[in-house]
Amino acid sequence: MNGNRIERHIDVLDGVRAAAVGLVAWFHFWQQSWLTPRIHIPVGITKYFGITGINLEGFVRYGFVFVDLLILLSAFCNFYPYARSVLLQEPWPDTKEFYLKRAMRILPSYYFCLLLSMAVRAAEGTFAADGFFWKDLLMHITCTGPLFPETYLGSRFNGVLWTVQMEVLYYLLMPWLAKLFRRCPVMTAMGLWGCGLFSANYILYEKADMIRLYGNHMATFAGCYANGMLLCLLYITLRRKRTENRYTRLAATGAVICCVLYLSRMMRQLGAGELQAVQLGQRFELSLVFSVFLLALPFAGRGLKFLFANRGVKLLAGVSYNFYIWHQYIAVKCKEWRIPYWKGDVPPNMTGDKAWMWKYQILIVVLSLAAAFAVTYGLERPVSKALRKRRAEEGL
Repeated sequence: MNGNRIERHIDVLDGVRAAAVGLVAWFHFWQQSWLTPRIHIPVGITKYFGITGINLEGFVRYGFVFVDLLILLSAFCNFYPYARSVLLQEPWPDTKEFYLKRAMRILPSYYFCLLLSMAVRAAEGTFAADGFFWKDLLMHITCTGPLFPETYLGSRFNGVLWTVQMEVLYYLLMPWLAKLFRRCPVMTAMGLWGCGLFSANYILYEKADMIRLYGNHMATFAGCYANGMLLCLLYITLRRKRTENRYTRLAATGAVICCVLYLSRMMRQLGAGELQAVQLGQRFELSLVFSVFLLALPFAGRGLKFLFANRGVKLLAGVSYNFYIWHQYIAVKCKEWRIPYWKGDVPPNMTGDKAWMWKYQILIVVLSLAAAFAVTYGLERPVSKALRKRRAEEGL
Protein backbone atom coordinates (compact mmCIF):
# COMPACT_ATOMS: atom_id res chain seq x y z
CA MET A 1 0.00 0.00 0.00
CA ASN A 2 1.50 3.32 -1.04
CA GLY A 3 1.30 6.54 0.96
CA ASN A 4 -1.57 7.95 -1.08
CA ARG A 5 -3.76 5.01 -0.11
CA ILE A 6 -3.19 5.38 3.62
CA GLU A 7 -6.07 7.46 4.92
CA ARG A 8 -5.33 10.98 6.10
CA HIS A 9 -8.30 10.90 8.48
CA ILE A 10 -8.88 7.77 10.58
CA ASP A 11 -12.66 7.63 11.02
CA VAL A 12 -12.77 5.40 14.11
CA LEU A 13 -10.77 7.96 16.08
CA ASP A 14 -13.76 10.30 15.88
CA GLY A 15 -15.72 7.74 17.85
CA VAL A 16 -12.91 7.23 20.34
CA ARG A 17 -12.77 10.97 20.97
CA ALA A 18 -16.54 11.18 21.43
CA ALA A 19 -16.52 8.17 23.78
CA ALA A 20 -13.62 9.50 25.87
CA VAL A 21 -15.23 12.93 26.22
CA GLY A 22 -18.54 11.25 27.07
CA LEU A 23 -16.97 9.15 29.83
CA VAL A 24 -15.19 12.14 31.39
CA ALA A 25 -18.45 14.10 31.23
CA TRP A 26 -20.38 11.19 32.73
CA PHE A 27 -17.96 11.23 35.68
CA HIS A 28 -18.57 14.96 36.23
CA PHE A 29 -22.32 14.45 35.93
CA TRP A 30 -22.14 11.58 38.43
CA GLN A 31 -20.35 13.86 40.90
CA GLN A 32 -23.47 16.02 40.95
CA SER A 33 -26.30 13.51 40.46
CA TRP A 34 -24.91 10.29 42.03
CA LEU A 35 -26.78 8.22 39.43
CA THR A 36 -24.85 4.99 38.93
CA PRO A 37 -25.69 2.55 36.10
CA ARG A 38 -26.15 -1.07 37.11
CA ILE A 39 -28.00 -3.59 34.94
CA HIS A 40 -28.89 -7.00 36.35
CA ILE A 41 -29.03 -9.88 33.87
CA PRO A 42 -31.77 -12.33 34.97
CA VAL A 43 -30.35 -15.27 32.97
CA GLY A 44 -28.70 -17.89 35.14
CA ILE A 45 -26.53 -19.46 32.45
CA THR A 46 -24.49 -16.29 31.95
CA LYS A 47 -22.82 -16.80 35.32
CA TYR A 48 -20.90 -19.74 33.84
CA PHE A 49 -19.25 -17.25 31.49
CA GLY A 50 -18.41 -14.94 34.39
CA ILE A 51 -21.25 -12.52 33.60
CA THR A 52 -23.74 -11.78 36.38
CA GLY A 53 -24.69 -8.27 35.34
CA ILE A 54 -23.55 -5.13 33.61
CA ASN A 55 -22.00 -2.74 36.08
CA LEU A 56 -20.58 0.43 34.58
CA GLU A 57 -20.02 1.98 37.99
CA GLY A 58 -16.23 1.94 37.65
CA PHE A 59 -16.26 3.62 34.25
CA VAL A 60 -18.54 6.34 35.63
CA ARG A 61 -17.03 6.91 39.07
CA TYR A 62 -13.48 6.94 37.72
CA GLY A 63 -14.13 8.34 34.27
CA PHE A 64 -11.52 11.04 34.86
CA VAL A 65 -8.82 8.57 33.70
CA PHE A 66 -10.07 9.01 30.14
CA VAL A 67 -8.46 12.44 30.14
CA ASP A 68 -5.28 10.40 29.60
CA LEU A 69 -6.86 8.87 26.49
CA LEU A 70 -7.68 12.36 25.18
CA ILE A 71 -4.05 13.43 25.70
CA LEU A 72 -2.82 10.29 23.90
CA LEU A 73 -5.30 10.80 21.07
CA SER A 74 -4.21 14.42 20.71
CA ALA A 75 -0.58 13.34 20.41
CA PHE A 76 -1.50 10.78 17.75
CA CYS A 77 -3.63 13.15 15.65
CA ASN A 78 -1.23 16.10 15.82
CA PHE A 79 1.85 14.00 15.07
CA TYR A 80 0.14 12.07 12.25
CA PRO A 81 1.14 14.52 9.44
CA TYR A 82 4.72 14.50 10.73
CA ALA A 83 4.74 10.70 10.86
CA ARG A 84 3.52 10.59 7.26
CA SER A 85 6.42 12.86 6.32
CA VAL A 86 8.92 10.59 8.09
CA LEU A 87 7.64 7.29 6.66
CA LEU A 88 5.95 8.28 3.40
CA GLN A 89 8.29 11.09 2.32
CA GLU A 90 5.46 13.63 2.25
CA PRO A 91 6.28 17.36 2.72
CA TRP A 92 7.17 18.35 6.27
CA PRO A 93 4.28 20.32 7.84
CA ASP A 94 4.83 24.06 8.12
CA THR A 95 5.22 25.12 11.77
CA LYS A 96 3.40 28.43 11.37
CA GLU A 97 0.52 26.68 9.60
CA PHE A 98 0.31 24.08 12.38
CA TYR A 99 0.07 26.78 15.07
CA LEU A 100 -2.53 28.78 13.15
CA LYS A 101 -4.76 25.76 12.54
CA ARG A 102 -4.63 24.76 16.18
CA ALA A 103 -5.30 28.32 17.34
CA MET A 104 -8.31 28.72 15.02
CA ARG A 105 -9.70 25.40 16.24
CA ILE A 106 -9.17 25.80 19.98
CA LEU A 107 -8.96 29.42 21.06
CA PRO A 108 -12.26 31.06 19.95
CA SER A 109 -14.41 28.72 22.06
CA TYR A 110 -11.88 28.74 24.88
CA TYR A 111 -11.74 32.53 25.22
CA PHE A 112 -15.50 32.78 24.81
CA CYS A 113 -15.85 30.44 27.79
CA LEU A 114 -13.56 32.66 29.88
CA LEU A 115 -15.51 35.76 28.91
CA LEU A 116 -18.91 34.24 29.58
CA SER A 117 -17.87 32.79 32.94
CA MET A 118 -16.76 36.28 34.06
CA ALA A 119 -20.08 37.71 32.86
CA VAL A 120 -21.99 35.08 34.85
CA ARG A 121 -19.98 35.88 37.99
CA ALA A 122 -20.72 39.57 37.53
CA ALA A 123 -24.44 38.83 37.15
CA GLU A 124 -24.35 36.65 40.28
CA GLY A 125 -22.54 39.34 42.25
CA THR A 126 -19.60 37.01 42.96
CA PHE A 127 -17.06 38.72 40.70
CA ALA A 128 -14.01 40.02 42.60
CA ALA A 129 -11.17 41.71 40.71
CA ASP A 130 -8.58 41.03 43.42
CA GLY A 131 -4.94 40.04 43.04
CA PHE A 132 -5.67 36.33 42.60
CA PHE A 133 -8.25 37.03 39.91
CA TRP A 134 -5.71 38.85 37.74
CA LYS A 135 -3.16 36.07 38.18
CA ASP A 136 -5.81 33.46 37.45
CA LEU A 137 -6.94 35.36 34.35
CA LEU A 138 -3.38 35.81 33.09
CA MET A 139 -2.61 32.12 33.53
CA HIS A 140 -5.78 31.19 31.65
CA ILE A 141 -5.17 33.66 28.83
CA THR A 142 -1.65 32.26 28.36
CA CYS A 143 -2.83 28.66 28.95
CA THR A 144 -0.28 28.13 31.73
CA GLY A 145 -2.69 27.49 34.61
CA PRO A 146 -1.76 23.80 35.14
CA LEU A 147 1.87 24.78 35.76
CA PHE A 148 0.92 26.49 39.03
CA PRO A 149 -0.93 24.65 41.82
CA GLU A 150 -3.00 27.63 42.90
CA THR A 151 -4.38 28.34 39.41
CA TYR A 152 -4.80 24.63 38.63
CA LEU A 153 -6.85 23.62 41.65
CA GLY A 154 -8.07 26.97 42.96
CA SER A 155 -9.12 28.60 39.70
CA ARG A 156 -12.33 30.62 39.67
CA PHE A 157 -12.92 29.74 36.04
CA ASN A 158 -14.43 26.62 34.49
CA GLY A 159 -12.71 23.66 36.15
CA VAL A 160 -12.18 21.53 33.02
CA LEU A 161 -10.19 24.22 31.18
CA TRP A 162 -6.95 22.93 32.66
CA THR A 163 -7.10 20.08 30.15
CA VAL A 164 -7.43 22.49 27.23
CA GLN A 165 -4.46 24.44 28.56
CA MET A 166 -2.44 21.24 28.83
CA GLU A 167 -3.22 20.49 25.20
CA VAL A 168 -2.17 24.00 24.12
CA LEU A 169 1.18 23.67 25.90
CA TYR A 170 1.83 20.42 24.05
CA TYR A 171 0.70 22.02 20.77
CA LEU A 172 3.48 24.56 21.26
CA LEU A 173 6.00 21.76 21.68
CA MET A 174 4.75 19.46 18.92
CA PRO A 175 6.71 20.83 15.91
CA TRP A 176 9.93 20.67 17.90
CA LEU A 177 9.23 17.25 19.38
CA ALA A 178 8.46 16.04 15.86
CA LYS A 179 11.85 17.26 14.64
CA LEU A 180 13.54 15.46 17.53
CA PHE A 181 11.65 12.27 16.70
CA ARG A 182 12.79 12.52 13.09
CA ARG A 183 16.45 12.95 14.03
CA CYS A 184 16.80 10.71 17.09
CA PRO A 185 13.56 8.81 17.82
CA VAL A 186 15.00 6.45 20.43
CA MET A 187 16.55 9.17 22.60
CA THR A 188 13.49 11.40 22.25
CA ALA A 189 11.08 8.63 23.26
CA MET A 190 13.30 7.56 26.16
CA GLY A 191 13.62 11.16 27.30
CA LEU A 192 9.84 11.67 27.33
CA TRP A 193 9.27 8.30 29.01
CA GLY A 194 11.87 9.14 31.64
CA CYS A 195 10.32 12.56 32.24
CA GLY A 196 6.86 11.04 32.72
CA LEU A 197 7.97 8.19 34.97
CA PHE A 198 10.40 10.25 37.06
CA SER A 199 7.95 13.11 37.64
CA ALA A 200 5.12 10.72 38.54
CA ASN A 201 7.21 8.76 41.03
CA TYR A 202 8.81 11.89 42.47
CA ILE A 203 5.35 13.21 43.25
CA LEU A 204 4.24 9.86 44.70
CA TYR A 205 7.27 9.61 47.01
CA GLU A 206 8.09 13.23 47.83
CA LYS A 207 4.81 15.13 47.38
CA ALA A 208 2.23 12.49 48.25
CA ASP A 209 0.38 14.84 50.58
CA MET A 210 -0.03 17.32 47.71
CA ILE A 211 -0.81 14.89 44.92
CA ARG A 212 -4.01 16.71 43.97
CA LEU A 213 -1.94 19.83 43.28
CA TYR A 214 0.82 18.16 41.25
CA GLY A 215 -0.60 14.89 39.89
CA ASN A 216 -1.79 16.35 36.58
CA HIS A 217 1.30 18.39 35.90
CA MET A 218 2.44 18.62 32.28
CA ALA A 219 5.55 16.54 32.99
CA THR A 220 3.55 13.54 34.20
CA PHE A 221 1.86 13.27 30.78
CA ALA A 222 5.16 13.24 28.84
CA GLY A 223 5.34 9.46 28.50
CA CYS A 224 1.71 9.34 27.43
CA TYR A 225 2.45 11.91 24.74
CA ALA A 226 5.47 9.95 23.52
CA ASN A 227 3.37 6.82 23.21
CA GLY A 228 0.84 8.67 21.08
CA MET A 229 3.57 9.80 18.71
CA LEU A 230 5.16 6.35 18.48
CA LEU A 231 1.72 4.92 17.85
CA CYS A 232 1.50 7.02 14.66
CA LEU A 233 4.69 5.53 13.29
CA LEU A 234 3.60 2.00 14.14
CA TYR A 235 0.14 2.49 12.63
CA ILE A 236 1.48 3.78 9.31
CA THR A 237 4.04 0.98 9.22
CA LEU A 238 1.32 -1.65 9.65
CA ARG A 239 -0.90 0.04 7.06
CA ARG A 240 1.93 -0.10 4.53
CA LYS A 241 2.25 -3.87 5.00
CA ARG A 242 -1.27 -4.37 3.64
CA THR A 243 -1.75 -7.70 5.39
CA GLU A 244 -5.36 -7.34 6.54
CA ASN A 245 -7.55 -10.43 6.38
CA ARG A 246 -10.22 -12.09 8.49
CA TYR A 247 -7.61 -13.47 10.88
CA THR A 248 -5.96 -10.11 11.52
CA ARG A 249 -9.42 -8.55 11.99
CA LEU A 250 -10.31 -11.26 14.51
CA ALA A 251 -7.04 -10.73 16.39
CA ALA A 252 -7.53 -6.95 16.41
CA THR A 253 -11.09 -7.33 17.68
CA GLY A 254 -9.83 -9.59 20.45
CA ALA A 255 -7.16 -7.03 21.38
CA VAL A 256 -9.81 -4.30 21.67
CA ILE A 257 -11.96 -6.51 23.91
CA CYS A 258 -8.96 -7.38 26.09
CA CYS A 259 -8.18 -3.68 26.54
CA VAL A 260 -11.75 -3.01 27.67
CA LEU A 261 -11.58 -5.92 30.15
CA TYR A 262 -8.27 -4.65 31.48
CA LEU A 263 -9.72 -1.18 31.94
CA SER A 264 -12.63 -2.69 33.84
CA ARG A 265 -10.18 -4.39 36.21
CA MET A 266 -8.19 -1.21 36.61
CA MET A 267 -11.35 0.68 37.57
CA ARG A 268 -11.81 -1.75 40.45
CA GLN A 269 -8.22 -1.08 41.56
CA LEU A 270 -8.92 2.64 41.56
CA GLY A 271 -11.77 2.06 43.96
CA ALA A 272 -9.49 0.11 46.32
CA GLY A 273 -6.96 2.90 46.94
CA GLU A 274 -6.33 6.62 46.89
CA LEU A 275 -7.63 7.67 43.50
CA GLN A 276 -5.00 10.20 42.48
CA ALA A 277 -2.12 8.02 43.67
CA VAL A 278 -3.33 4.94 41.78
CA GLN A 279 -4.03 6.95 38.64
CA LEU A 280 -0.63 8.65 38.69
CA GLY A 281 1.21 5.43 39.47
CA GLN A 282 -0.46 3.65 36.55
CA ARG A 283 -0.47 6.54 34.06
CA PHE A 284 2.27 5.10 31.85
CA GLU A 285 0.79 1.60 32.00
CA LEU A 286 -2.64 2.98 31.18
CA SER A 287 -1.28 4.87 28.17
CA LEU A 288 0.12 1.59 26.82
CA VAL A 289 -3.30 -0.05 27.15
CA PHE A 290 -4.95 2.88 25.41
CA SER A 291 -2.26 2.65 22.71
CA VAL A 292 -3.05 -1.00 22.03
CA PHE A 293 -6.74 -0.10 21.87
CA LEU A 294 -6.15 2.72 19.38
CA LEU A 295 -3.80 0.62 17.26
CA ALA A 296 -6.10 -2.41 17.11
CA LEU A 297 -9.40 -0.63 16.52
CA PRO A 298 -8.79 0.48 12.88
CA PHE A 299 -7.89 -3.14 12.02
CA ALA A 300 -10.84 -4.72 13.86
CA GLY A 301 -14.02 -6.22 12.42
CA ARG A 302 -16.52 -4.07 10.54
CA GLY A 303 -19.18 -4.24 13.25
CA LEU A 304 -16.84 -2.92 15.91
CA LYS A 305 -15.50 -0.20 13.64
CA PHE A 306 -19.05 0.84 12.78
CA LEU A 307 -19.68 1.60 16.47
CA PHE A 308 -16.92 4.20 16.33
CA ALA A 309 -17.34 5.49 12.79
CA ASN A 310 -21.05 5.98 12.04
CA ARG A 311 -22.75 9.27 11.17
CA GLY A 312 -24.18 9.83 14.65
CA VAL A 313 -20.82 9.37 16.31
CA LYS A 314 -19.16 11.64 13.75
CA LEU A 315 -21.72 14.35 14.51
CA LEU A 316 -21.07 14.07 18.25
CA ALA A 317 -17.32 14.06 17.69
CA GLY A 318 -17.67 17.32 15.78
CA VAL A 319 -19.11 19.08 18.84
CA SER A 320 -17.19 17.10 21.46
CA TYR A 321 -14.69 19.90 22.15
CA ASN A 322 -17.37 22.39 23.12
CA PHE A 323 -19.35 19.70 24.93
CA TYR A 324 -16.23 19.05 26.98
CA ILE A 325 -15.72 22.73 27.74
CA TRP A 326 -19.28 23.37 28.92
CA HIS A 327 -20.61 20.16 30.46
CA GLN A 328 -19.21 20.51 33.98
CA TYR A 329 -19.88 24.24 34.17
CA ILE A 330 -23.53 23.70 33.17
CA ALA A 331 -23.94 20.81 35.63
CA VAL A 332 -22.56 22.80 38.55
CA LYS A 333 -24.51 25.96 37.75
CA CYS A 334 -27.81 24.11 37.33
CA LYS A 335 -27.36 22.60 40.76
CA GLU A 336 -26.33 25.92 42.31
CA TRP A 337 -29.34 27.62 40.75
CA ARG A 338 -31.63 24.74 41.83
CA ILE A 339 -32.65 23.73 38.33
CA PRO A 340 -34.71 21.55 38.51
CA TYR A 341 -36.00 23.18 41.67
CA TRP A 342 -35.35 21.55 45.04
CA LYS A 343 -36.08 22.63 48.60
CA GLY A 344 -34.05 22.55 51.77
CA ASP A 345 -30.35 22.74 52.53
CA VAL A 346 -29.42 19.18 51.53
CA PRO A 347 -29.11 18.51 47.76
CA PRO A 348 -31.63 15.91 46.49
CA ASN A 349 -28.93 13.46 45.42
CA MET A 350 -27.88 13.20 49.07
CA THR A 351 -31.44 12.45 50.19
CA GLY A 352 -31.96 9.78 47.51
CA ASP A 353 -34.57 11.71 45.52
CA LYS A 354 -34.43 9.55 42.38
CA ALA A 355 -37.06 11.56 40.51
CA TRP A 356 -35.04 14.76 40.87
CA MET A 357 -31.78 12.97 40.08
CA TRP A 358 -33.13 11.67 36.76
CA LYS A 359 -34.67 15.03 35.82
CA TYR A 360 -31.42 16.77 36.62
CA GLN A 361 -29.30 14.23 34.76
CA ILE A 362 -31.41 14.45 31.61
CA LEU A 363 -31.51 18.24 31.79
CA ILE A 364 -27.75 18.76 32.08
CA VAL A 365 -27.06 16.32 29.23
CA VAL A 366 -29.53 18.13 26.98
CA LEU A 367 -28.26 21.59 27.95
CA SER A 368 -24.63 20.54 27.48
CA LEU A 369 -25.37 19.17 24.02
CA ALA A 370 -27.34 22.30 23.14
CA ALA A 371 -24.46 24.50 24.25
CA ALA A 372 -21.98 22.35 22.31
CA PHE A 373 -23.95 22.63 19.06
CA ALA A 374 -24.63 26.34 19.58
CA VAL A 375 -21.01 27.29 20.24
CA THR A 376 -19.59 24.96 17.57
CA TYR A 377 -21.88 26.13 14.76
CA GLY A 378 -22.53 29.64 16.04
CA LEU A 379 -19.01 30.65 17.01
CA GLU A 380 -16.18 28.18 16.44
CA ARG A 381 -16.80 27.28 12.80
CA PRO A 382 -17.89 30.74 11.58
CA VAL A 383 -14.82 32.34 13.21
CA SER A 384 -12.52 29.67 11.82
CA LYS A 385 -14.06 30.05 8.36
CA ALA A 386 -13.71 33.83 8.48
CA LEU A 387 -10.08 33.60 9.56
CA ARG A 388 -9.25 31.12 6.80
CA LYS A 389 -10.96 33.35 4.24
CA ARG A 390 -9.02 36.37 5.44
CA ARG A 391 -5.74 34.50 5.22
CA ALA A 392 -6.60 33.35 1.69
CA GLU A 393 -7.39 36.89 0.62
CA GLU A 394 -4.11 38.11 2.05
CA GLY A 395 -2.30 35.33 0.24
CA LEU A 396 -0.93 33.76 3.42
